[in-house]
Amino acid sequence: MMKKYFTYILLFGSPLFLCQNKTDGKSTYQQSWVTLEEENAALAFDADIQLTNPELALDKKLFEVRKQFLSETEKQKIPIYNSSFNQIKPLIESSSLFKIFQTMPKGGLLHTHSGGLASMKWVISTARKYKECYVFDQKDTKDFIYGQLAFFENGKAPQGFVSLDKKLVANPDFENELLGLLTLKRDNLCSYNDYWIEFEKRFTRINLLLPYRPFFKEYYKEGFRELLKDKIQHVEIRYVFDELYDFQHGKYPLKTSITDLQDIVKEIRKSDPQFSLKLIYSSFKFLDSESIGKQLEIAFGLKKEFPDMISGFDLVADEAAGHSINSFQKNWSKLNELSVKYGVQMPLFLHAGESASVFNKNILDVSLLNNQRIGHGFNLIYFPKTMELIKKQNRLVEVSPISNQILGYVSDLRNHPARVLLSNGVQCSINSDDPSVYGYDGLSYDFWTAFVFWELDVKALKKLVFNSINYSSLNDNEKKQSLAYLNKEWDSFIQKTNMDLK
Repeated sequence: MMKKYFTYILLFGSPLFLCQNKTDGKSTYQQSWVTLEEENAALAFDADIQLTNPELALDKKLFEVRKQFLSETEKQKIPIYNSSFNQIKPLIESSSLFKIFQTMPKGGLLHTHSGGLASMKWVISTARKYKECYVFDQKDTKDFIYGQLAFFENGKAPQGFVSLDKKLVANPDFENELLGLLTLKRDNLCSYNDYWIEFEKRFTRINLLLPYRPFFKEYYKEGFRELLKDKIQHVEIRYVFDELYDFQHGKYPLKTSITDLQDIVKEIRKSDPQFSLKLIYSSFKFLDSESIGKQLEIAFGLKKEFPDMISGFDLVADEAAGHSINSFQKNWSKLNELSVKYGVQMPLFLHAGESASVFNKNILDVSLLNNQRIGHGFNLIYFPKTMELIKKQNRLVEVSPISNQILGYVSDLRNHPARVLLSNGVQCSINSDDPSVYGYDGLSYDFWTAFVFWELDVKALKKLVFNSINYSSLNDNEKKQSLAYLNKEWDSFIQKTNMDLK
């Protein structure tokens, strides 16, 4: 009997025993897998967000909408991952996801520039109404480039300039040509053109328009309306100061642009009381230290007079061509001295790491200076210690995905380094940089891009949206009011979108 029992164990018990061990092993492995997944999620930038039941419901619905969209593009053999923004822009606009993002409150736009707000179609149509507006229609010279727009008193336009309106009446096709000269498109991801040169030409073509005070007022009024239409309640502009002028009074004091913008904001608030504006005084990386010193003096003087309008200081322009942030150490060392002199603080909001090269080390400086937010931070992932410092300092990276692709820093947006920043707990916001120069407006396109290509969820979207107010330069009272409005708008968006997607 014992022999038979022993044989039974050998024949049947051993496999059962081994099977039990295998089951336990699988259970232990799966438990470790779940634990590891949770530990990774706990490090993410949105780990502190707890979604409500309606938000969780919308999360599932948006997941299915995106899945359906991607399935459809695959069926139609549309290579969205290997296409430029401009190639898929019509596809984006026709998608149900885009219509959803157009209705989503976006909080603030923290990274944009003074020449990239109002749409270029609007610029052309509005500029031609001024009889004193001219366009340069000759080959480039050392002073002007083809398609450059400017205002001149009648009879005083330099050689090569012709009336914009008369040019468009005589040659209606020139409007589309001019629009192409004012916007930058990347139609081919394999093109090796120097996009920065073409990019800067777009600003050159309008830089003589914006200081003309009558046009200046119209331009910013239109720019702010476009932002409000796309559910943006707050904007911070990297603003390059220039003296405004008109032909009746000549030049105005530098501060006139601030007082004019304040008047425009007051007017807009009559219909949109939540709208707010801050300016980040911006100079150029290609200037020398002495020139930057003078710019800082001007910036401090304006901040003292307009503390609620001037947020801080930045240096702009192509990082590959300009001086490094480190080369201005002498200027940064005098910030405390200037703060004492003028009685105000001047935080930095520096562009840094807008580069795909590890040799560009501007990102090292931003963790060592009083730098509140980082413009772009594209190559931050190449500097892990600095990334760790920025995370500990709770600094925000202003990410502009479409801008980064158009200027050639990334082709397949699935590979955008912001995905690494987000998963490692670095706080970010979504921005459009210079939307009108890239041929679009608002922030919906950038949010659509991030959601689709980075596989985001509602939790991430909510964190990105609220980061734009929490990390803004609004003062405590302004921020409290802005967050109250955003919370109300966000809840309304969740409720309505849930109903629409039933």
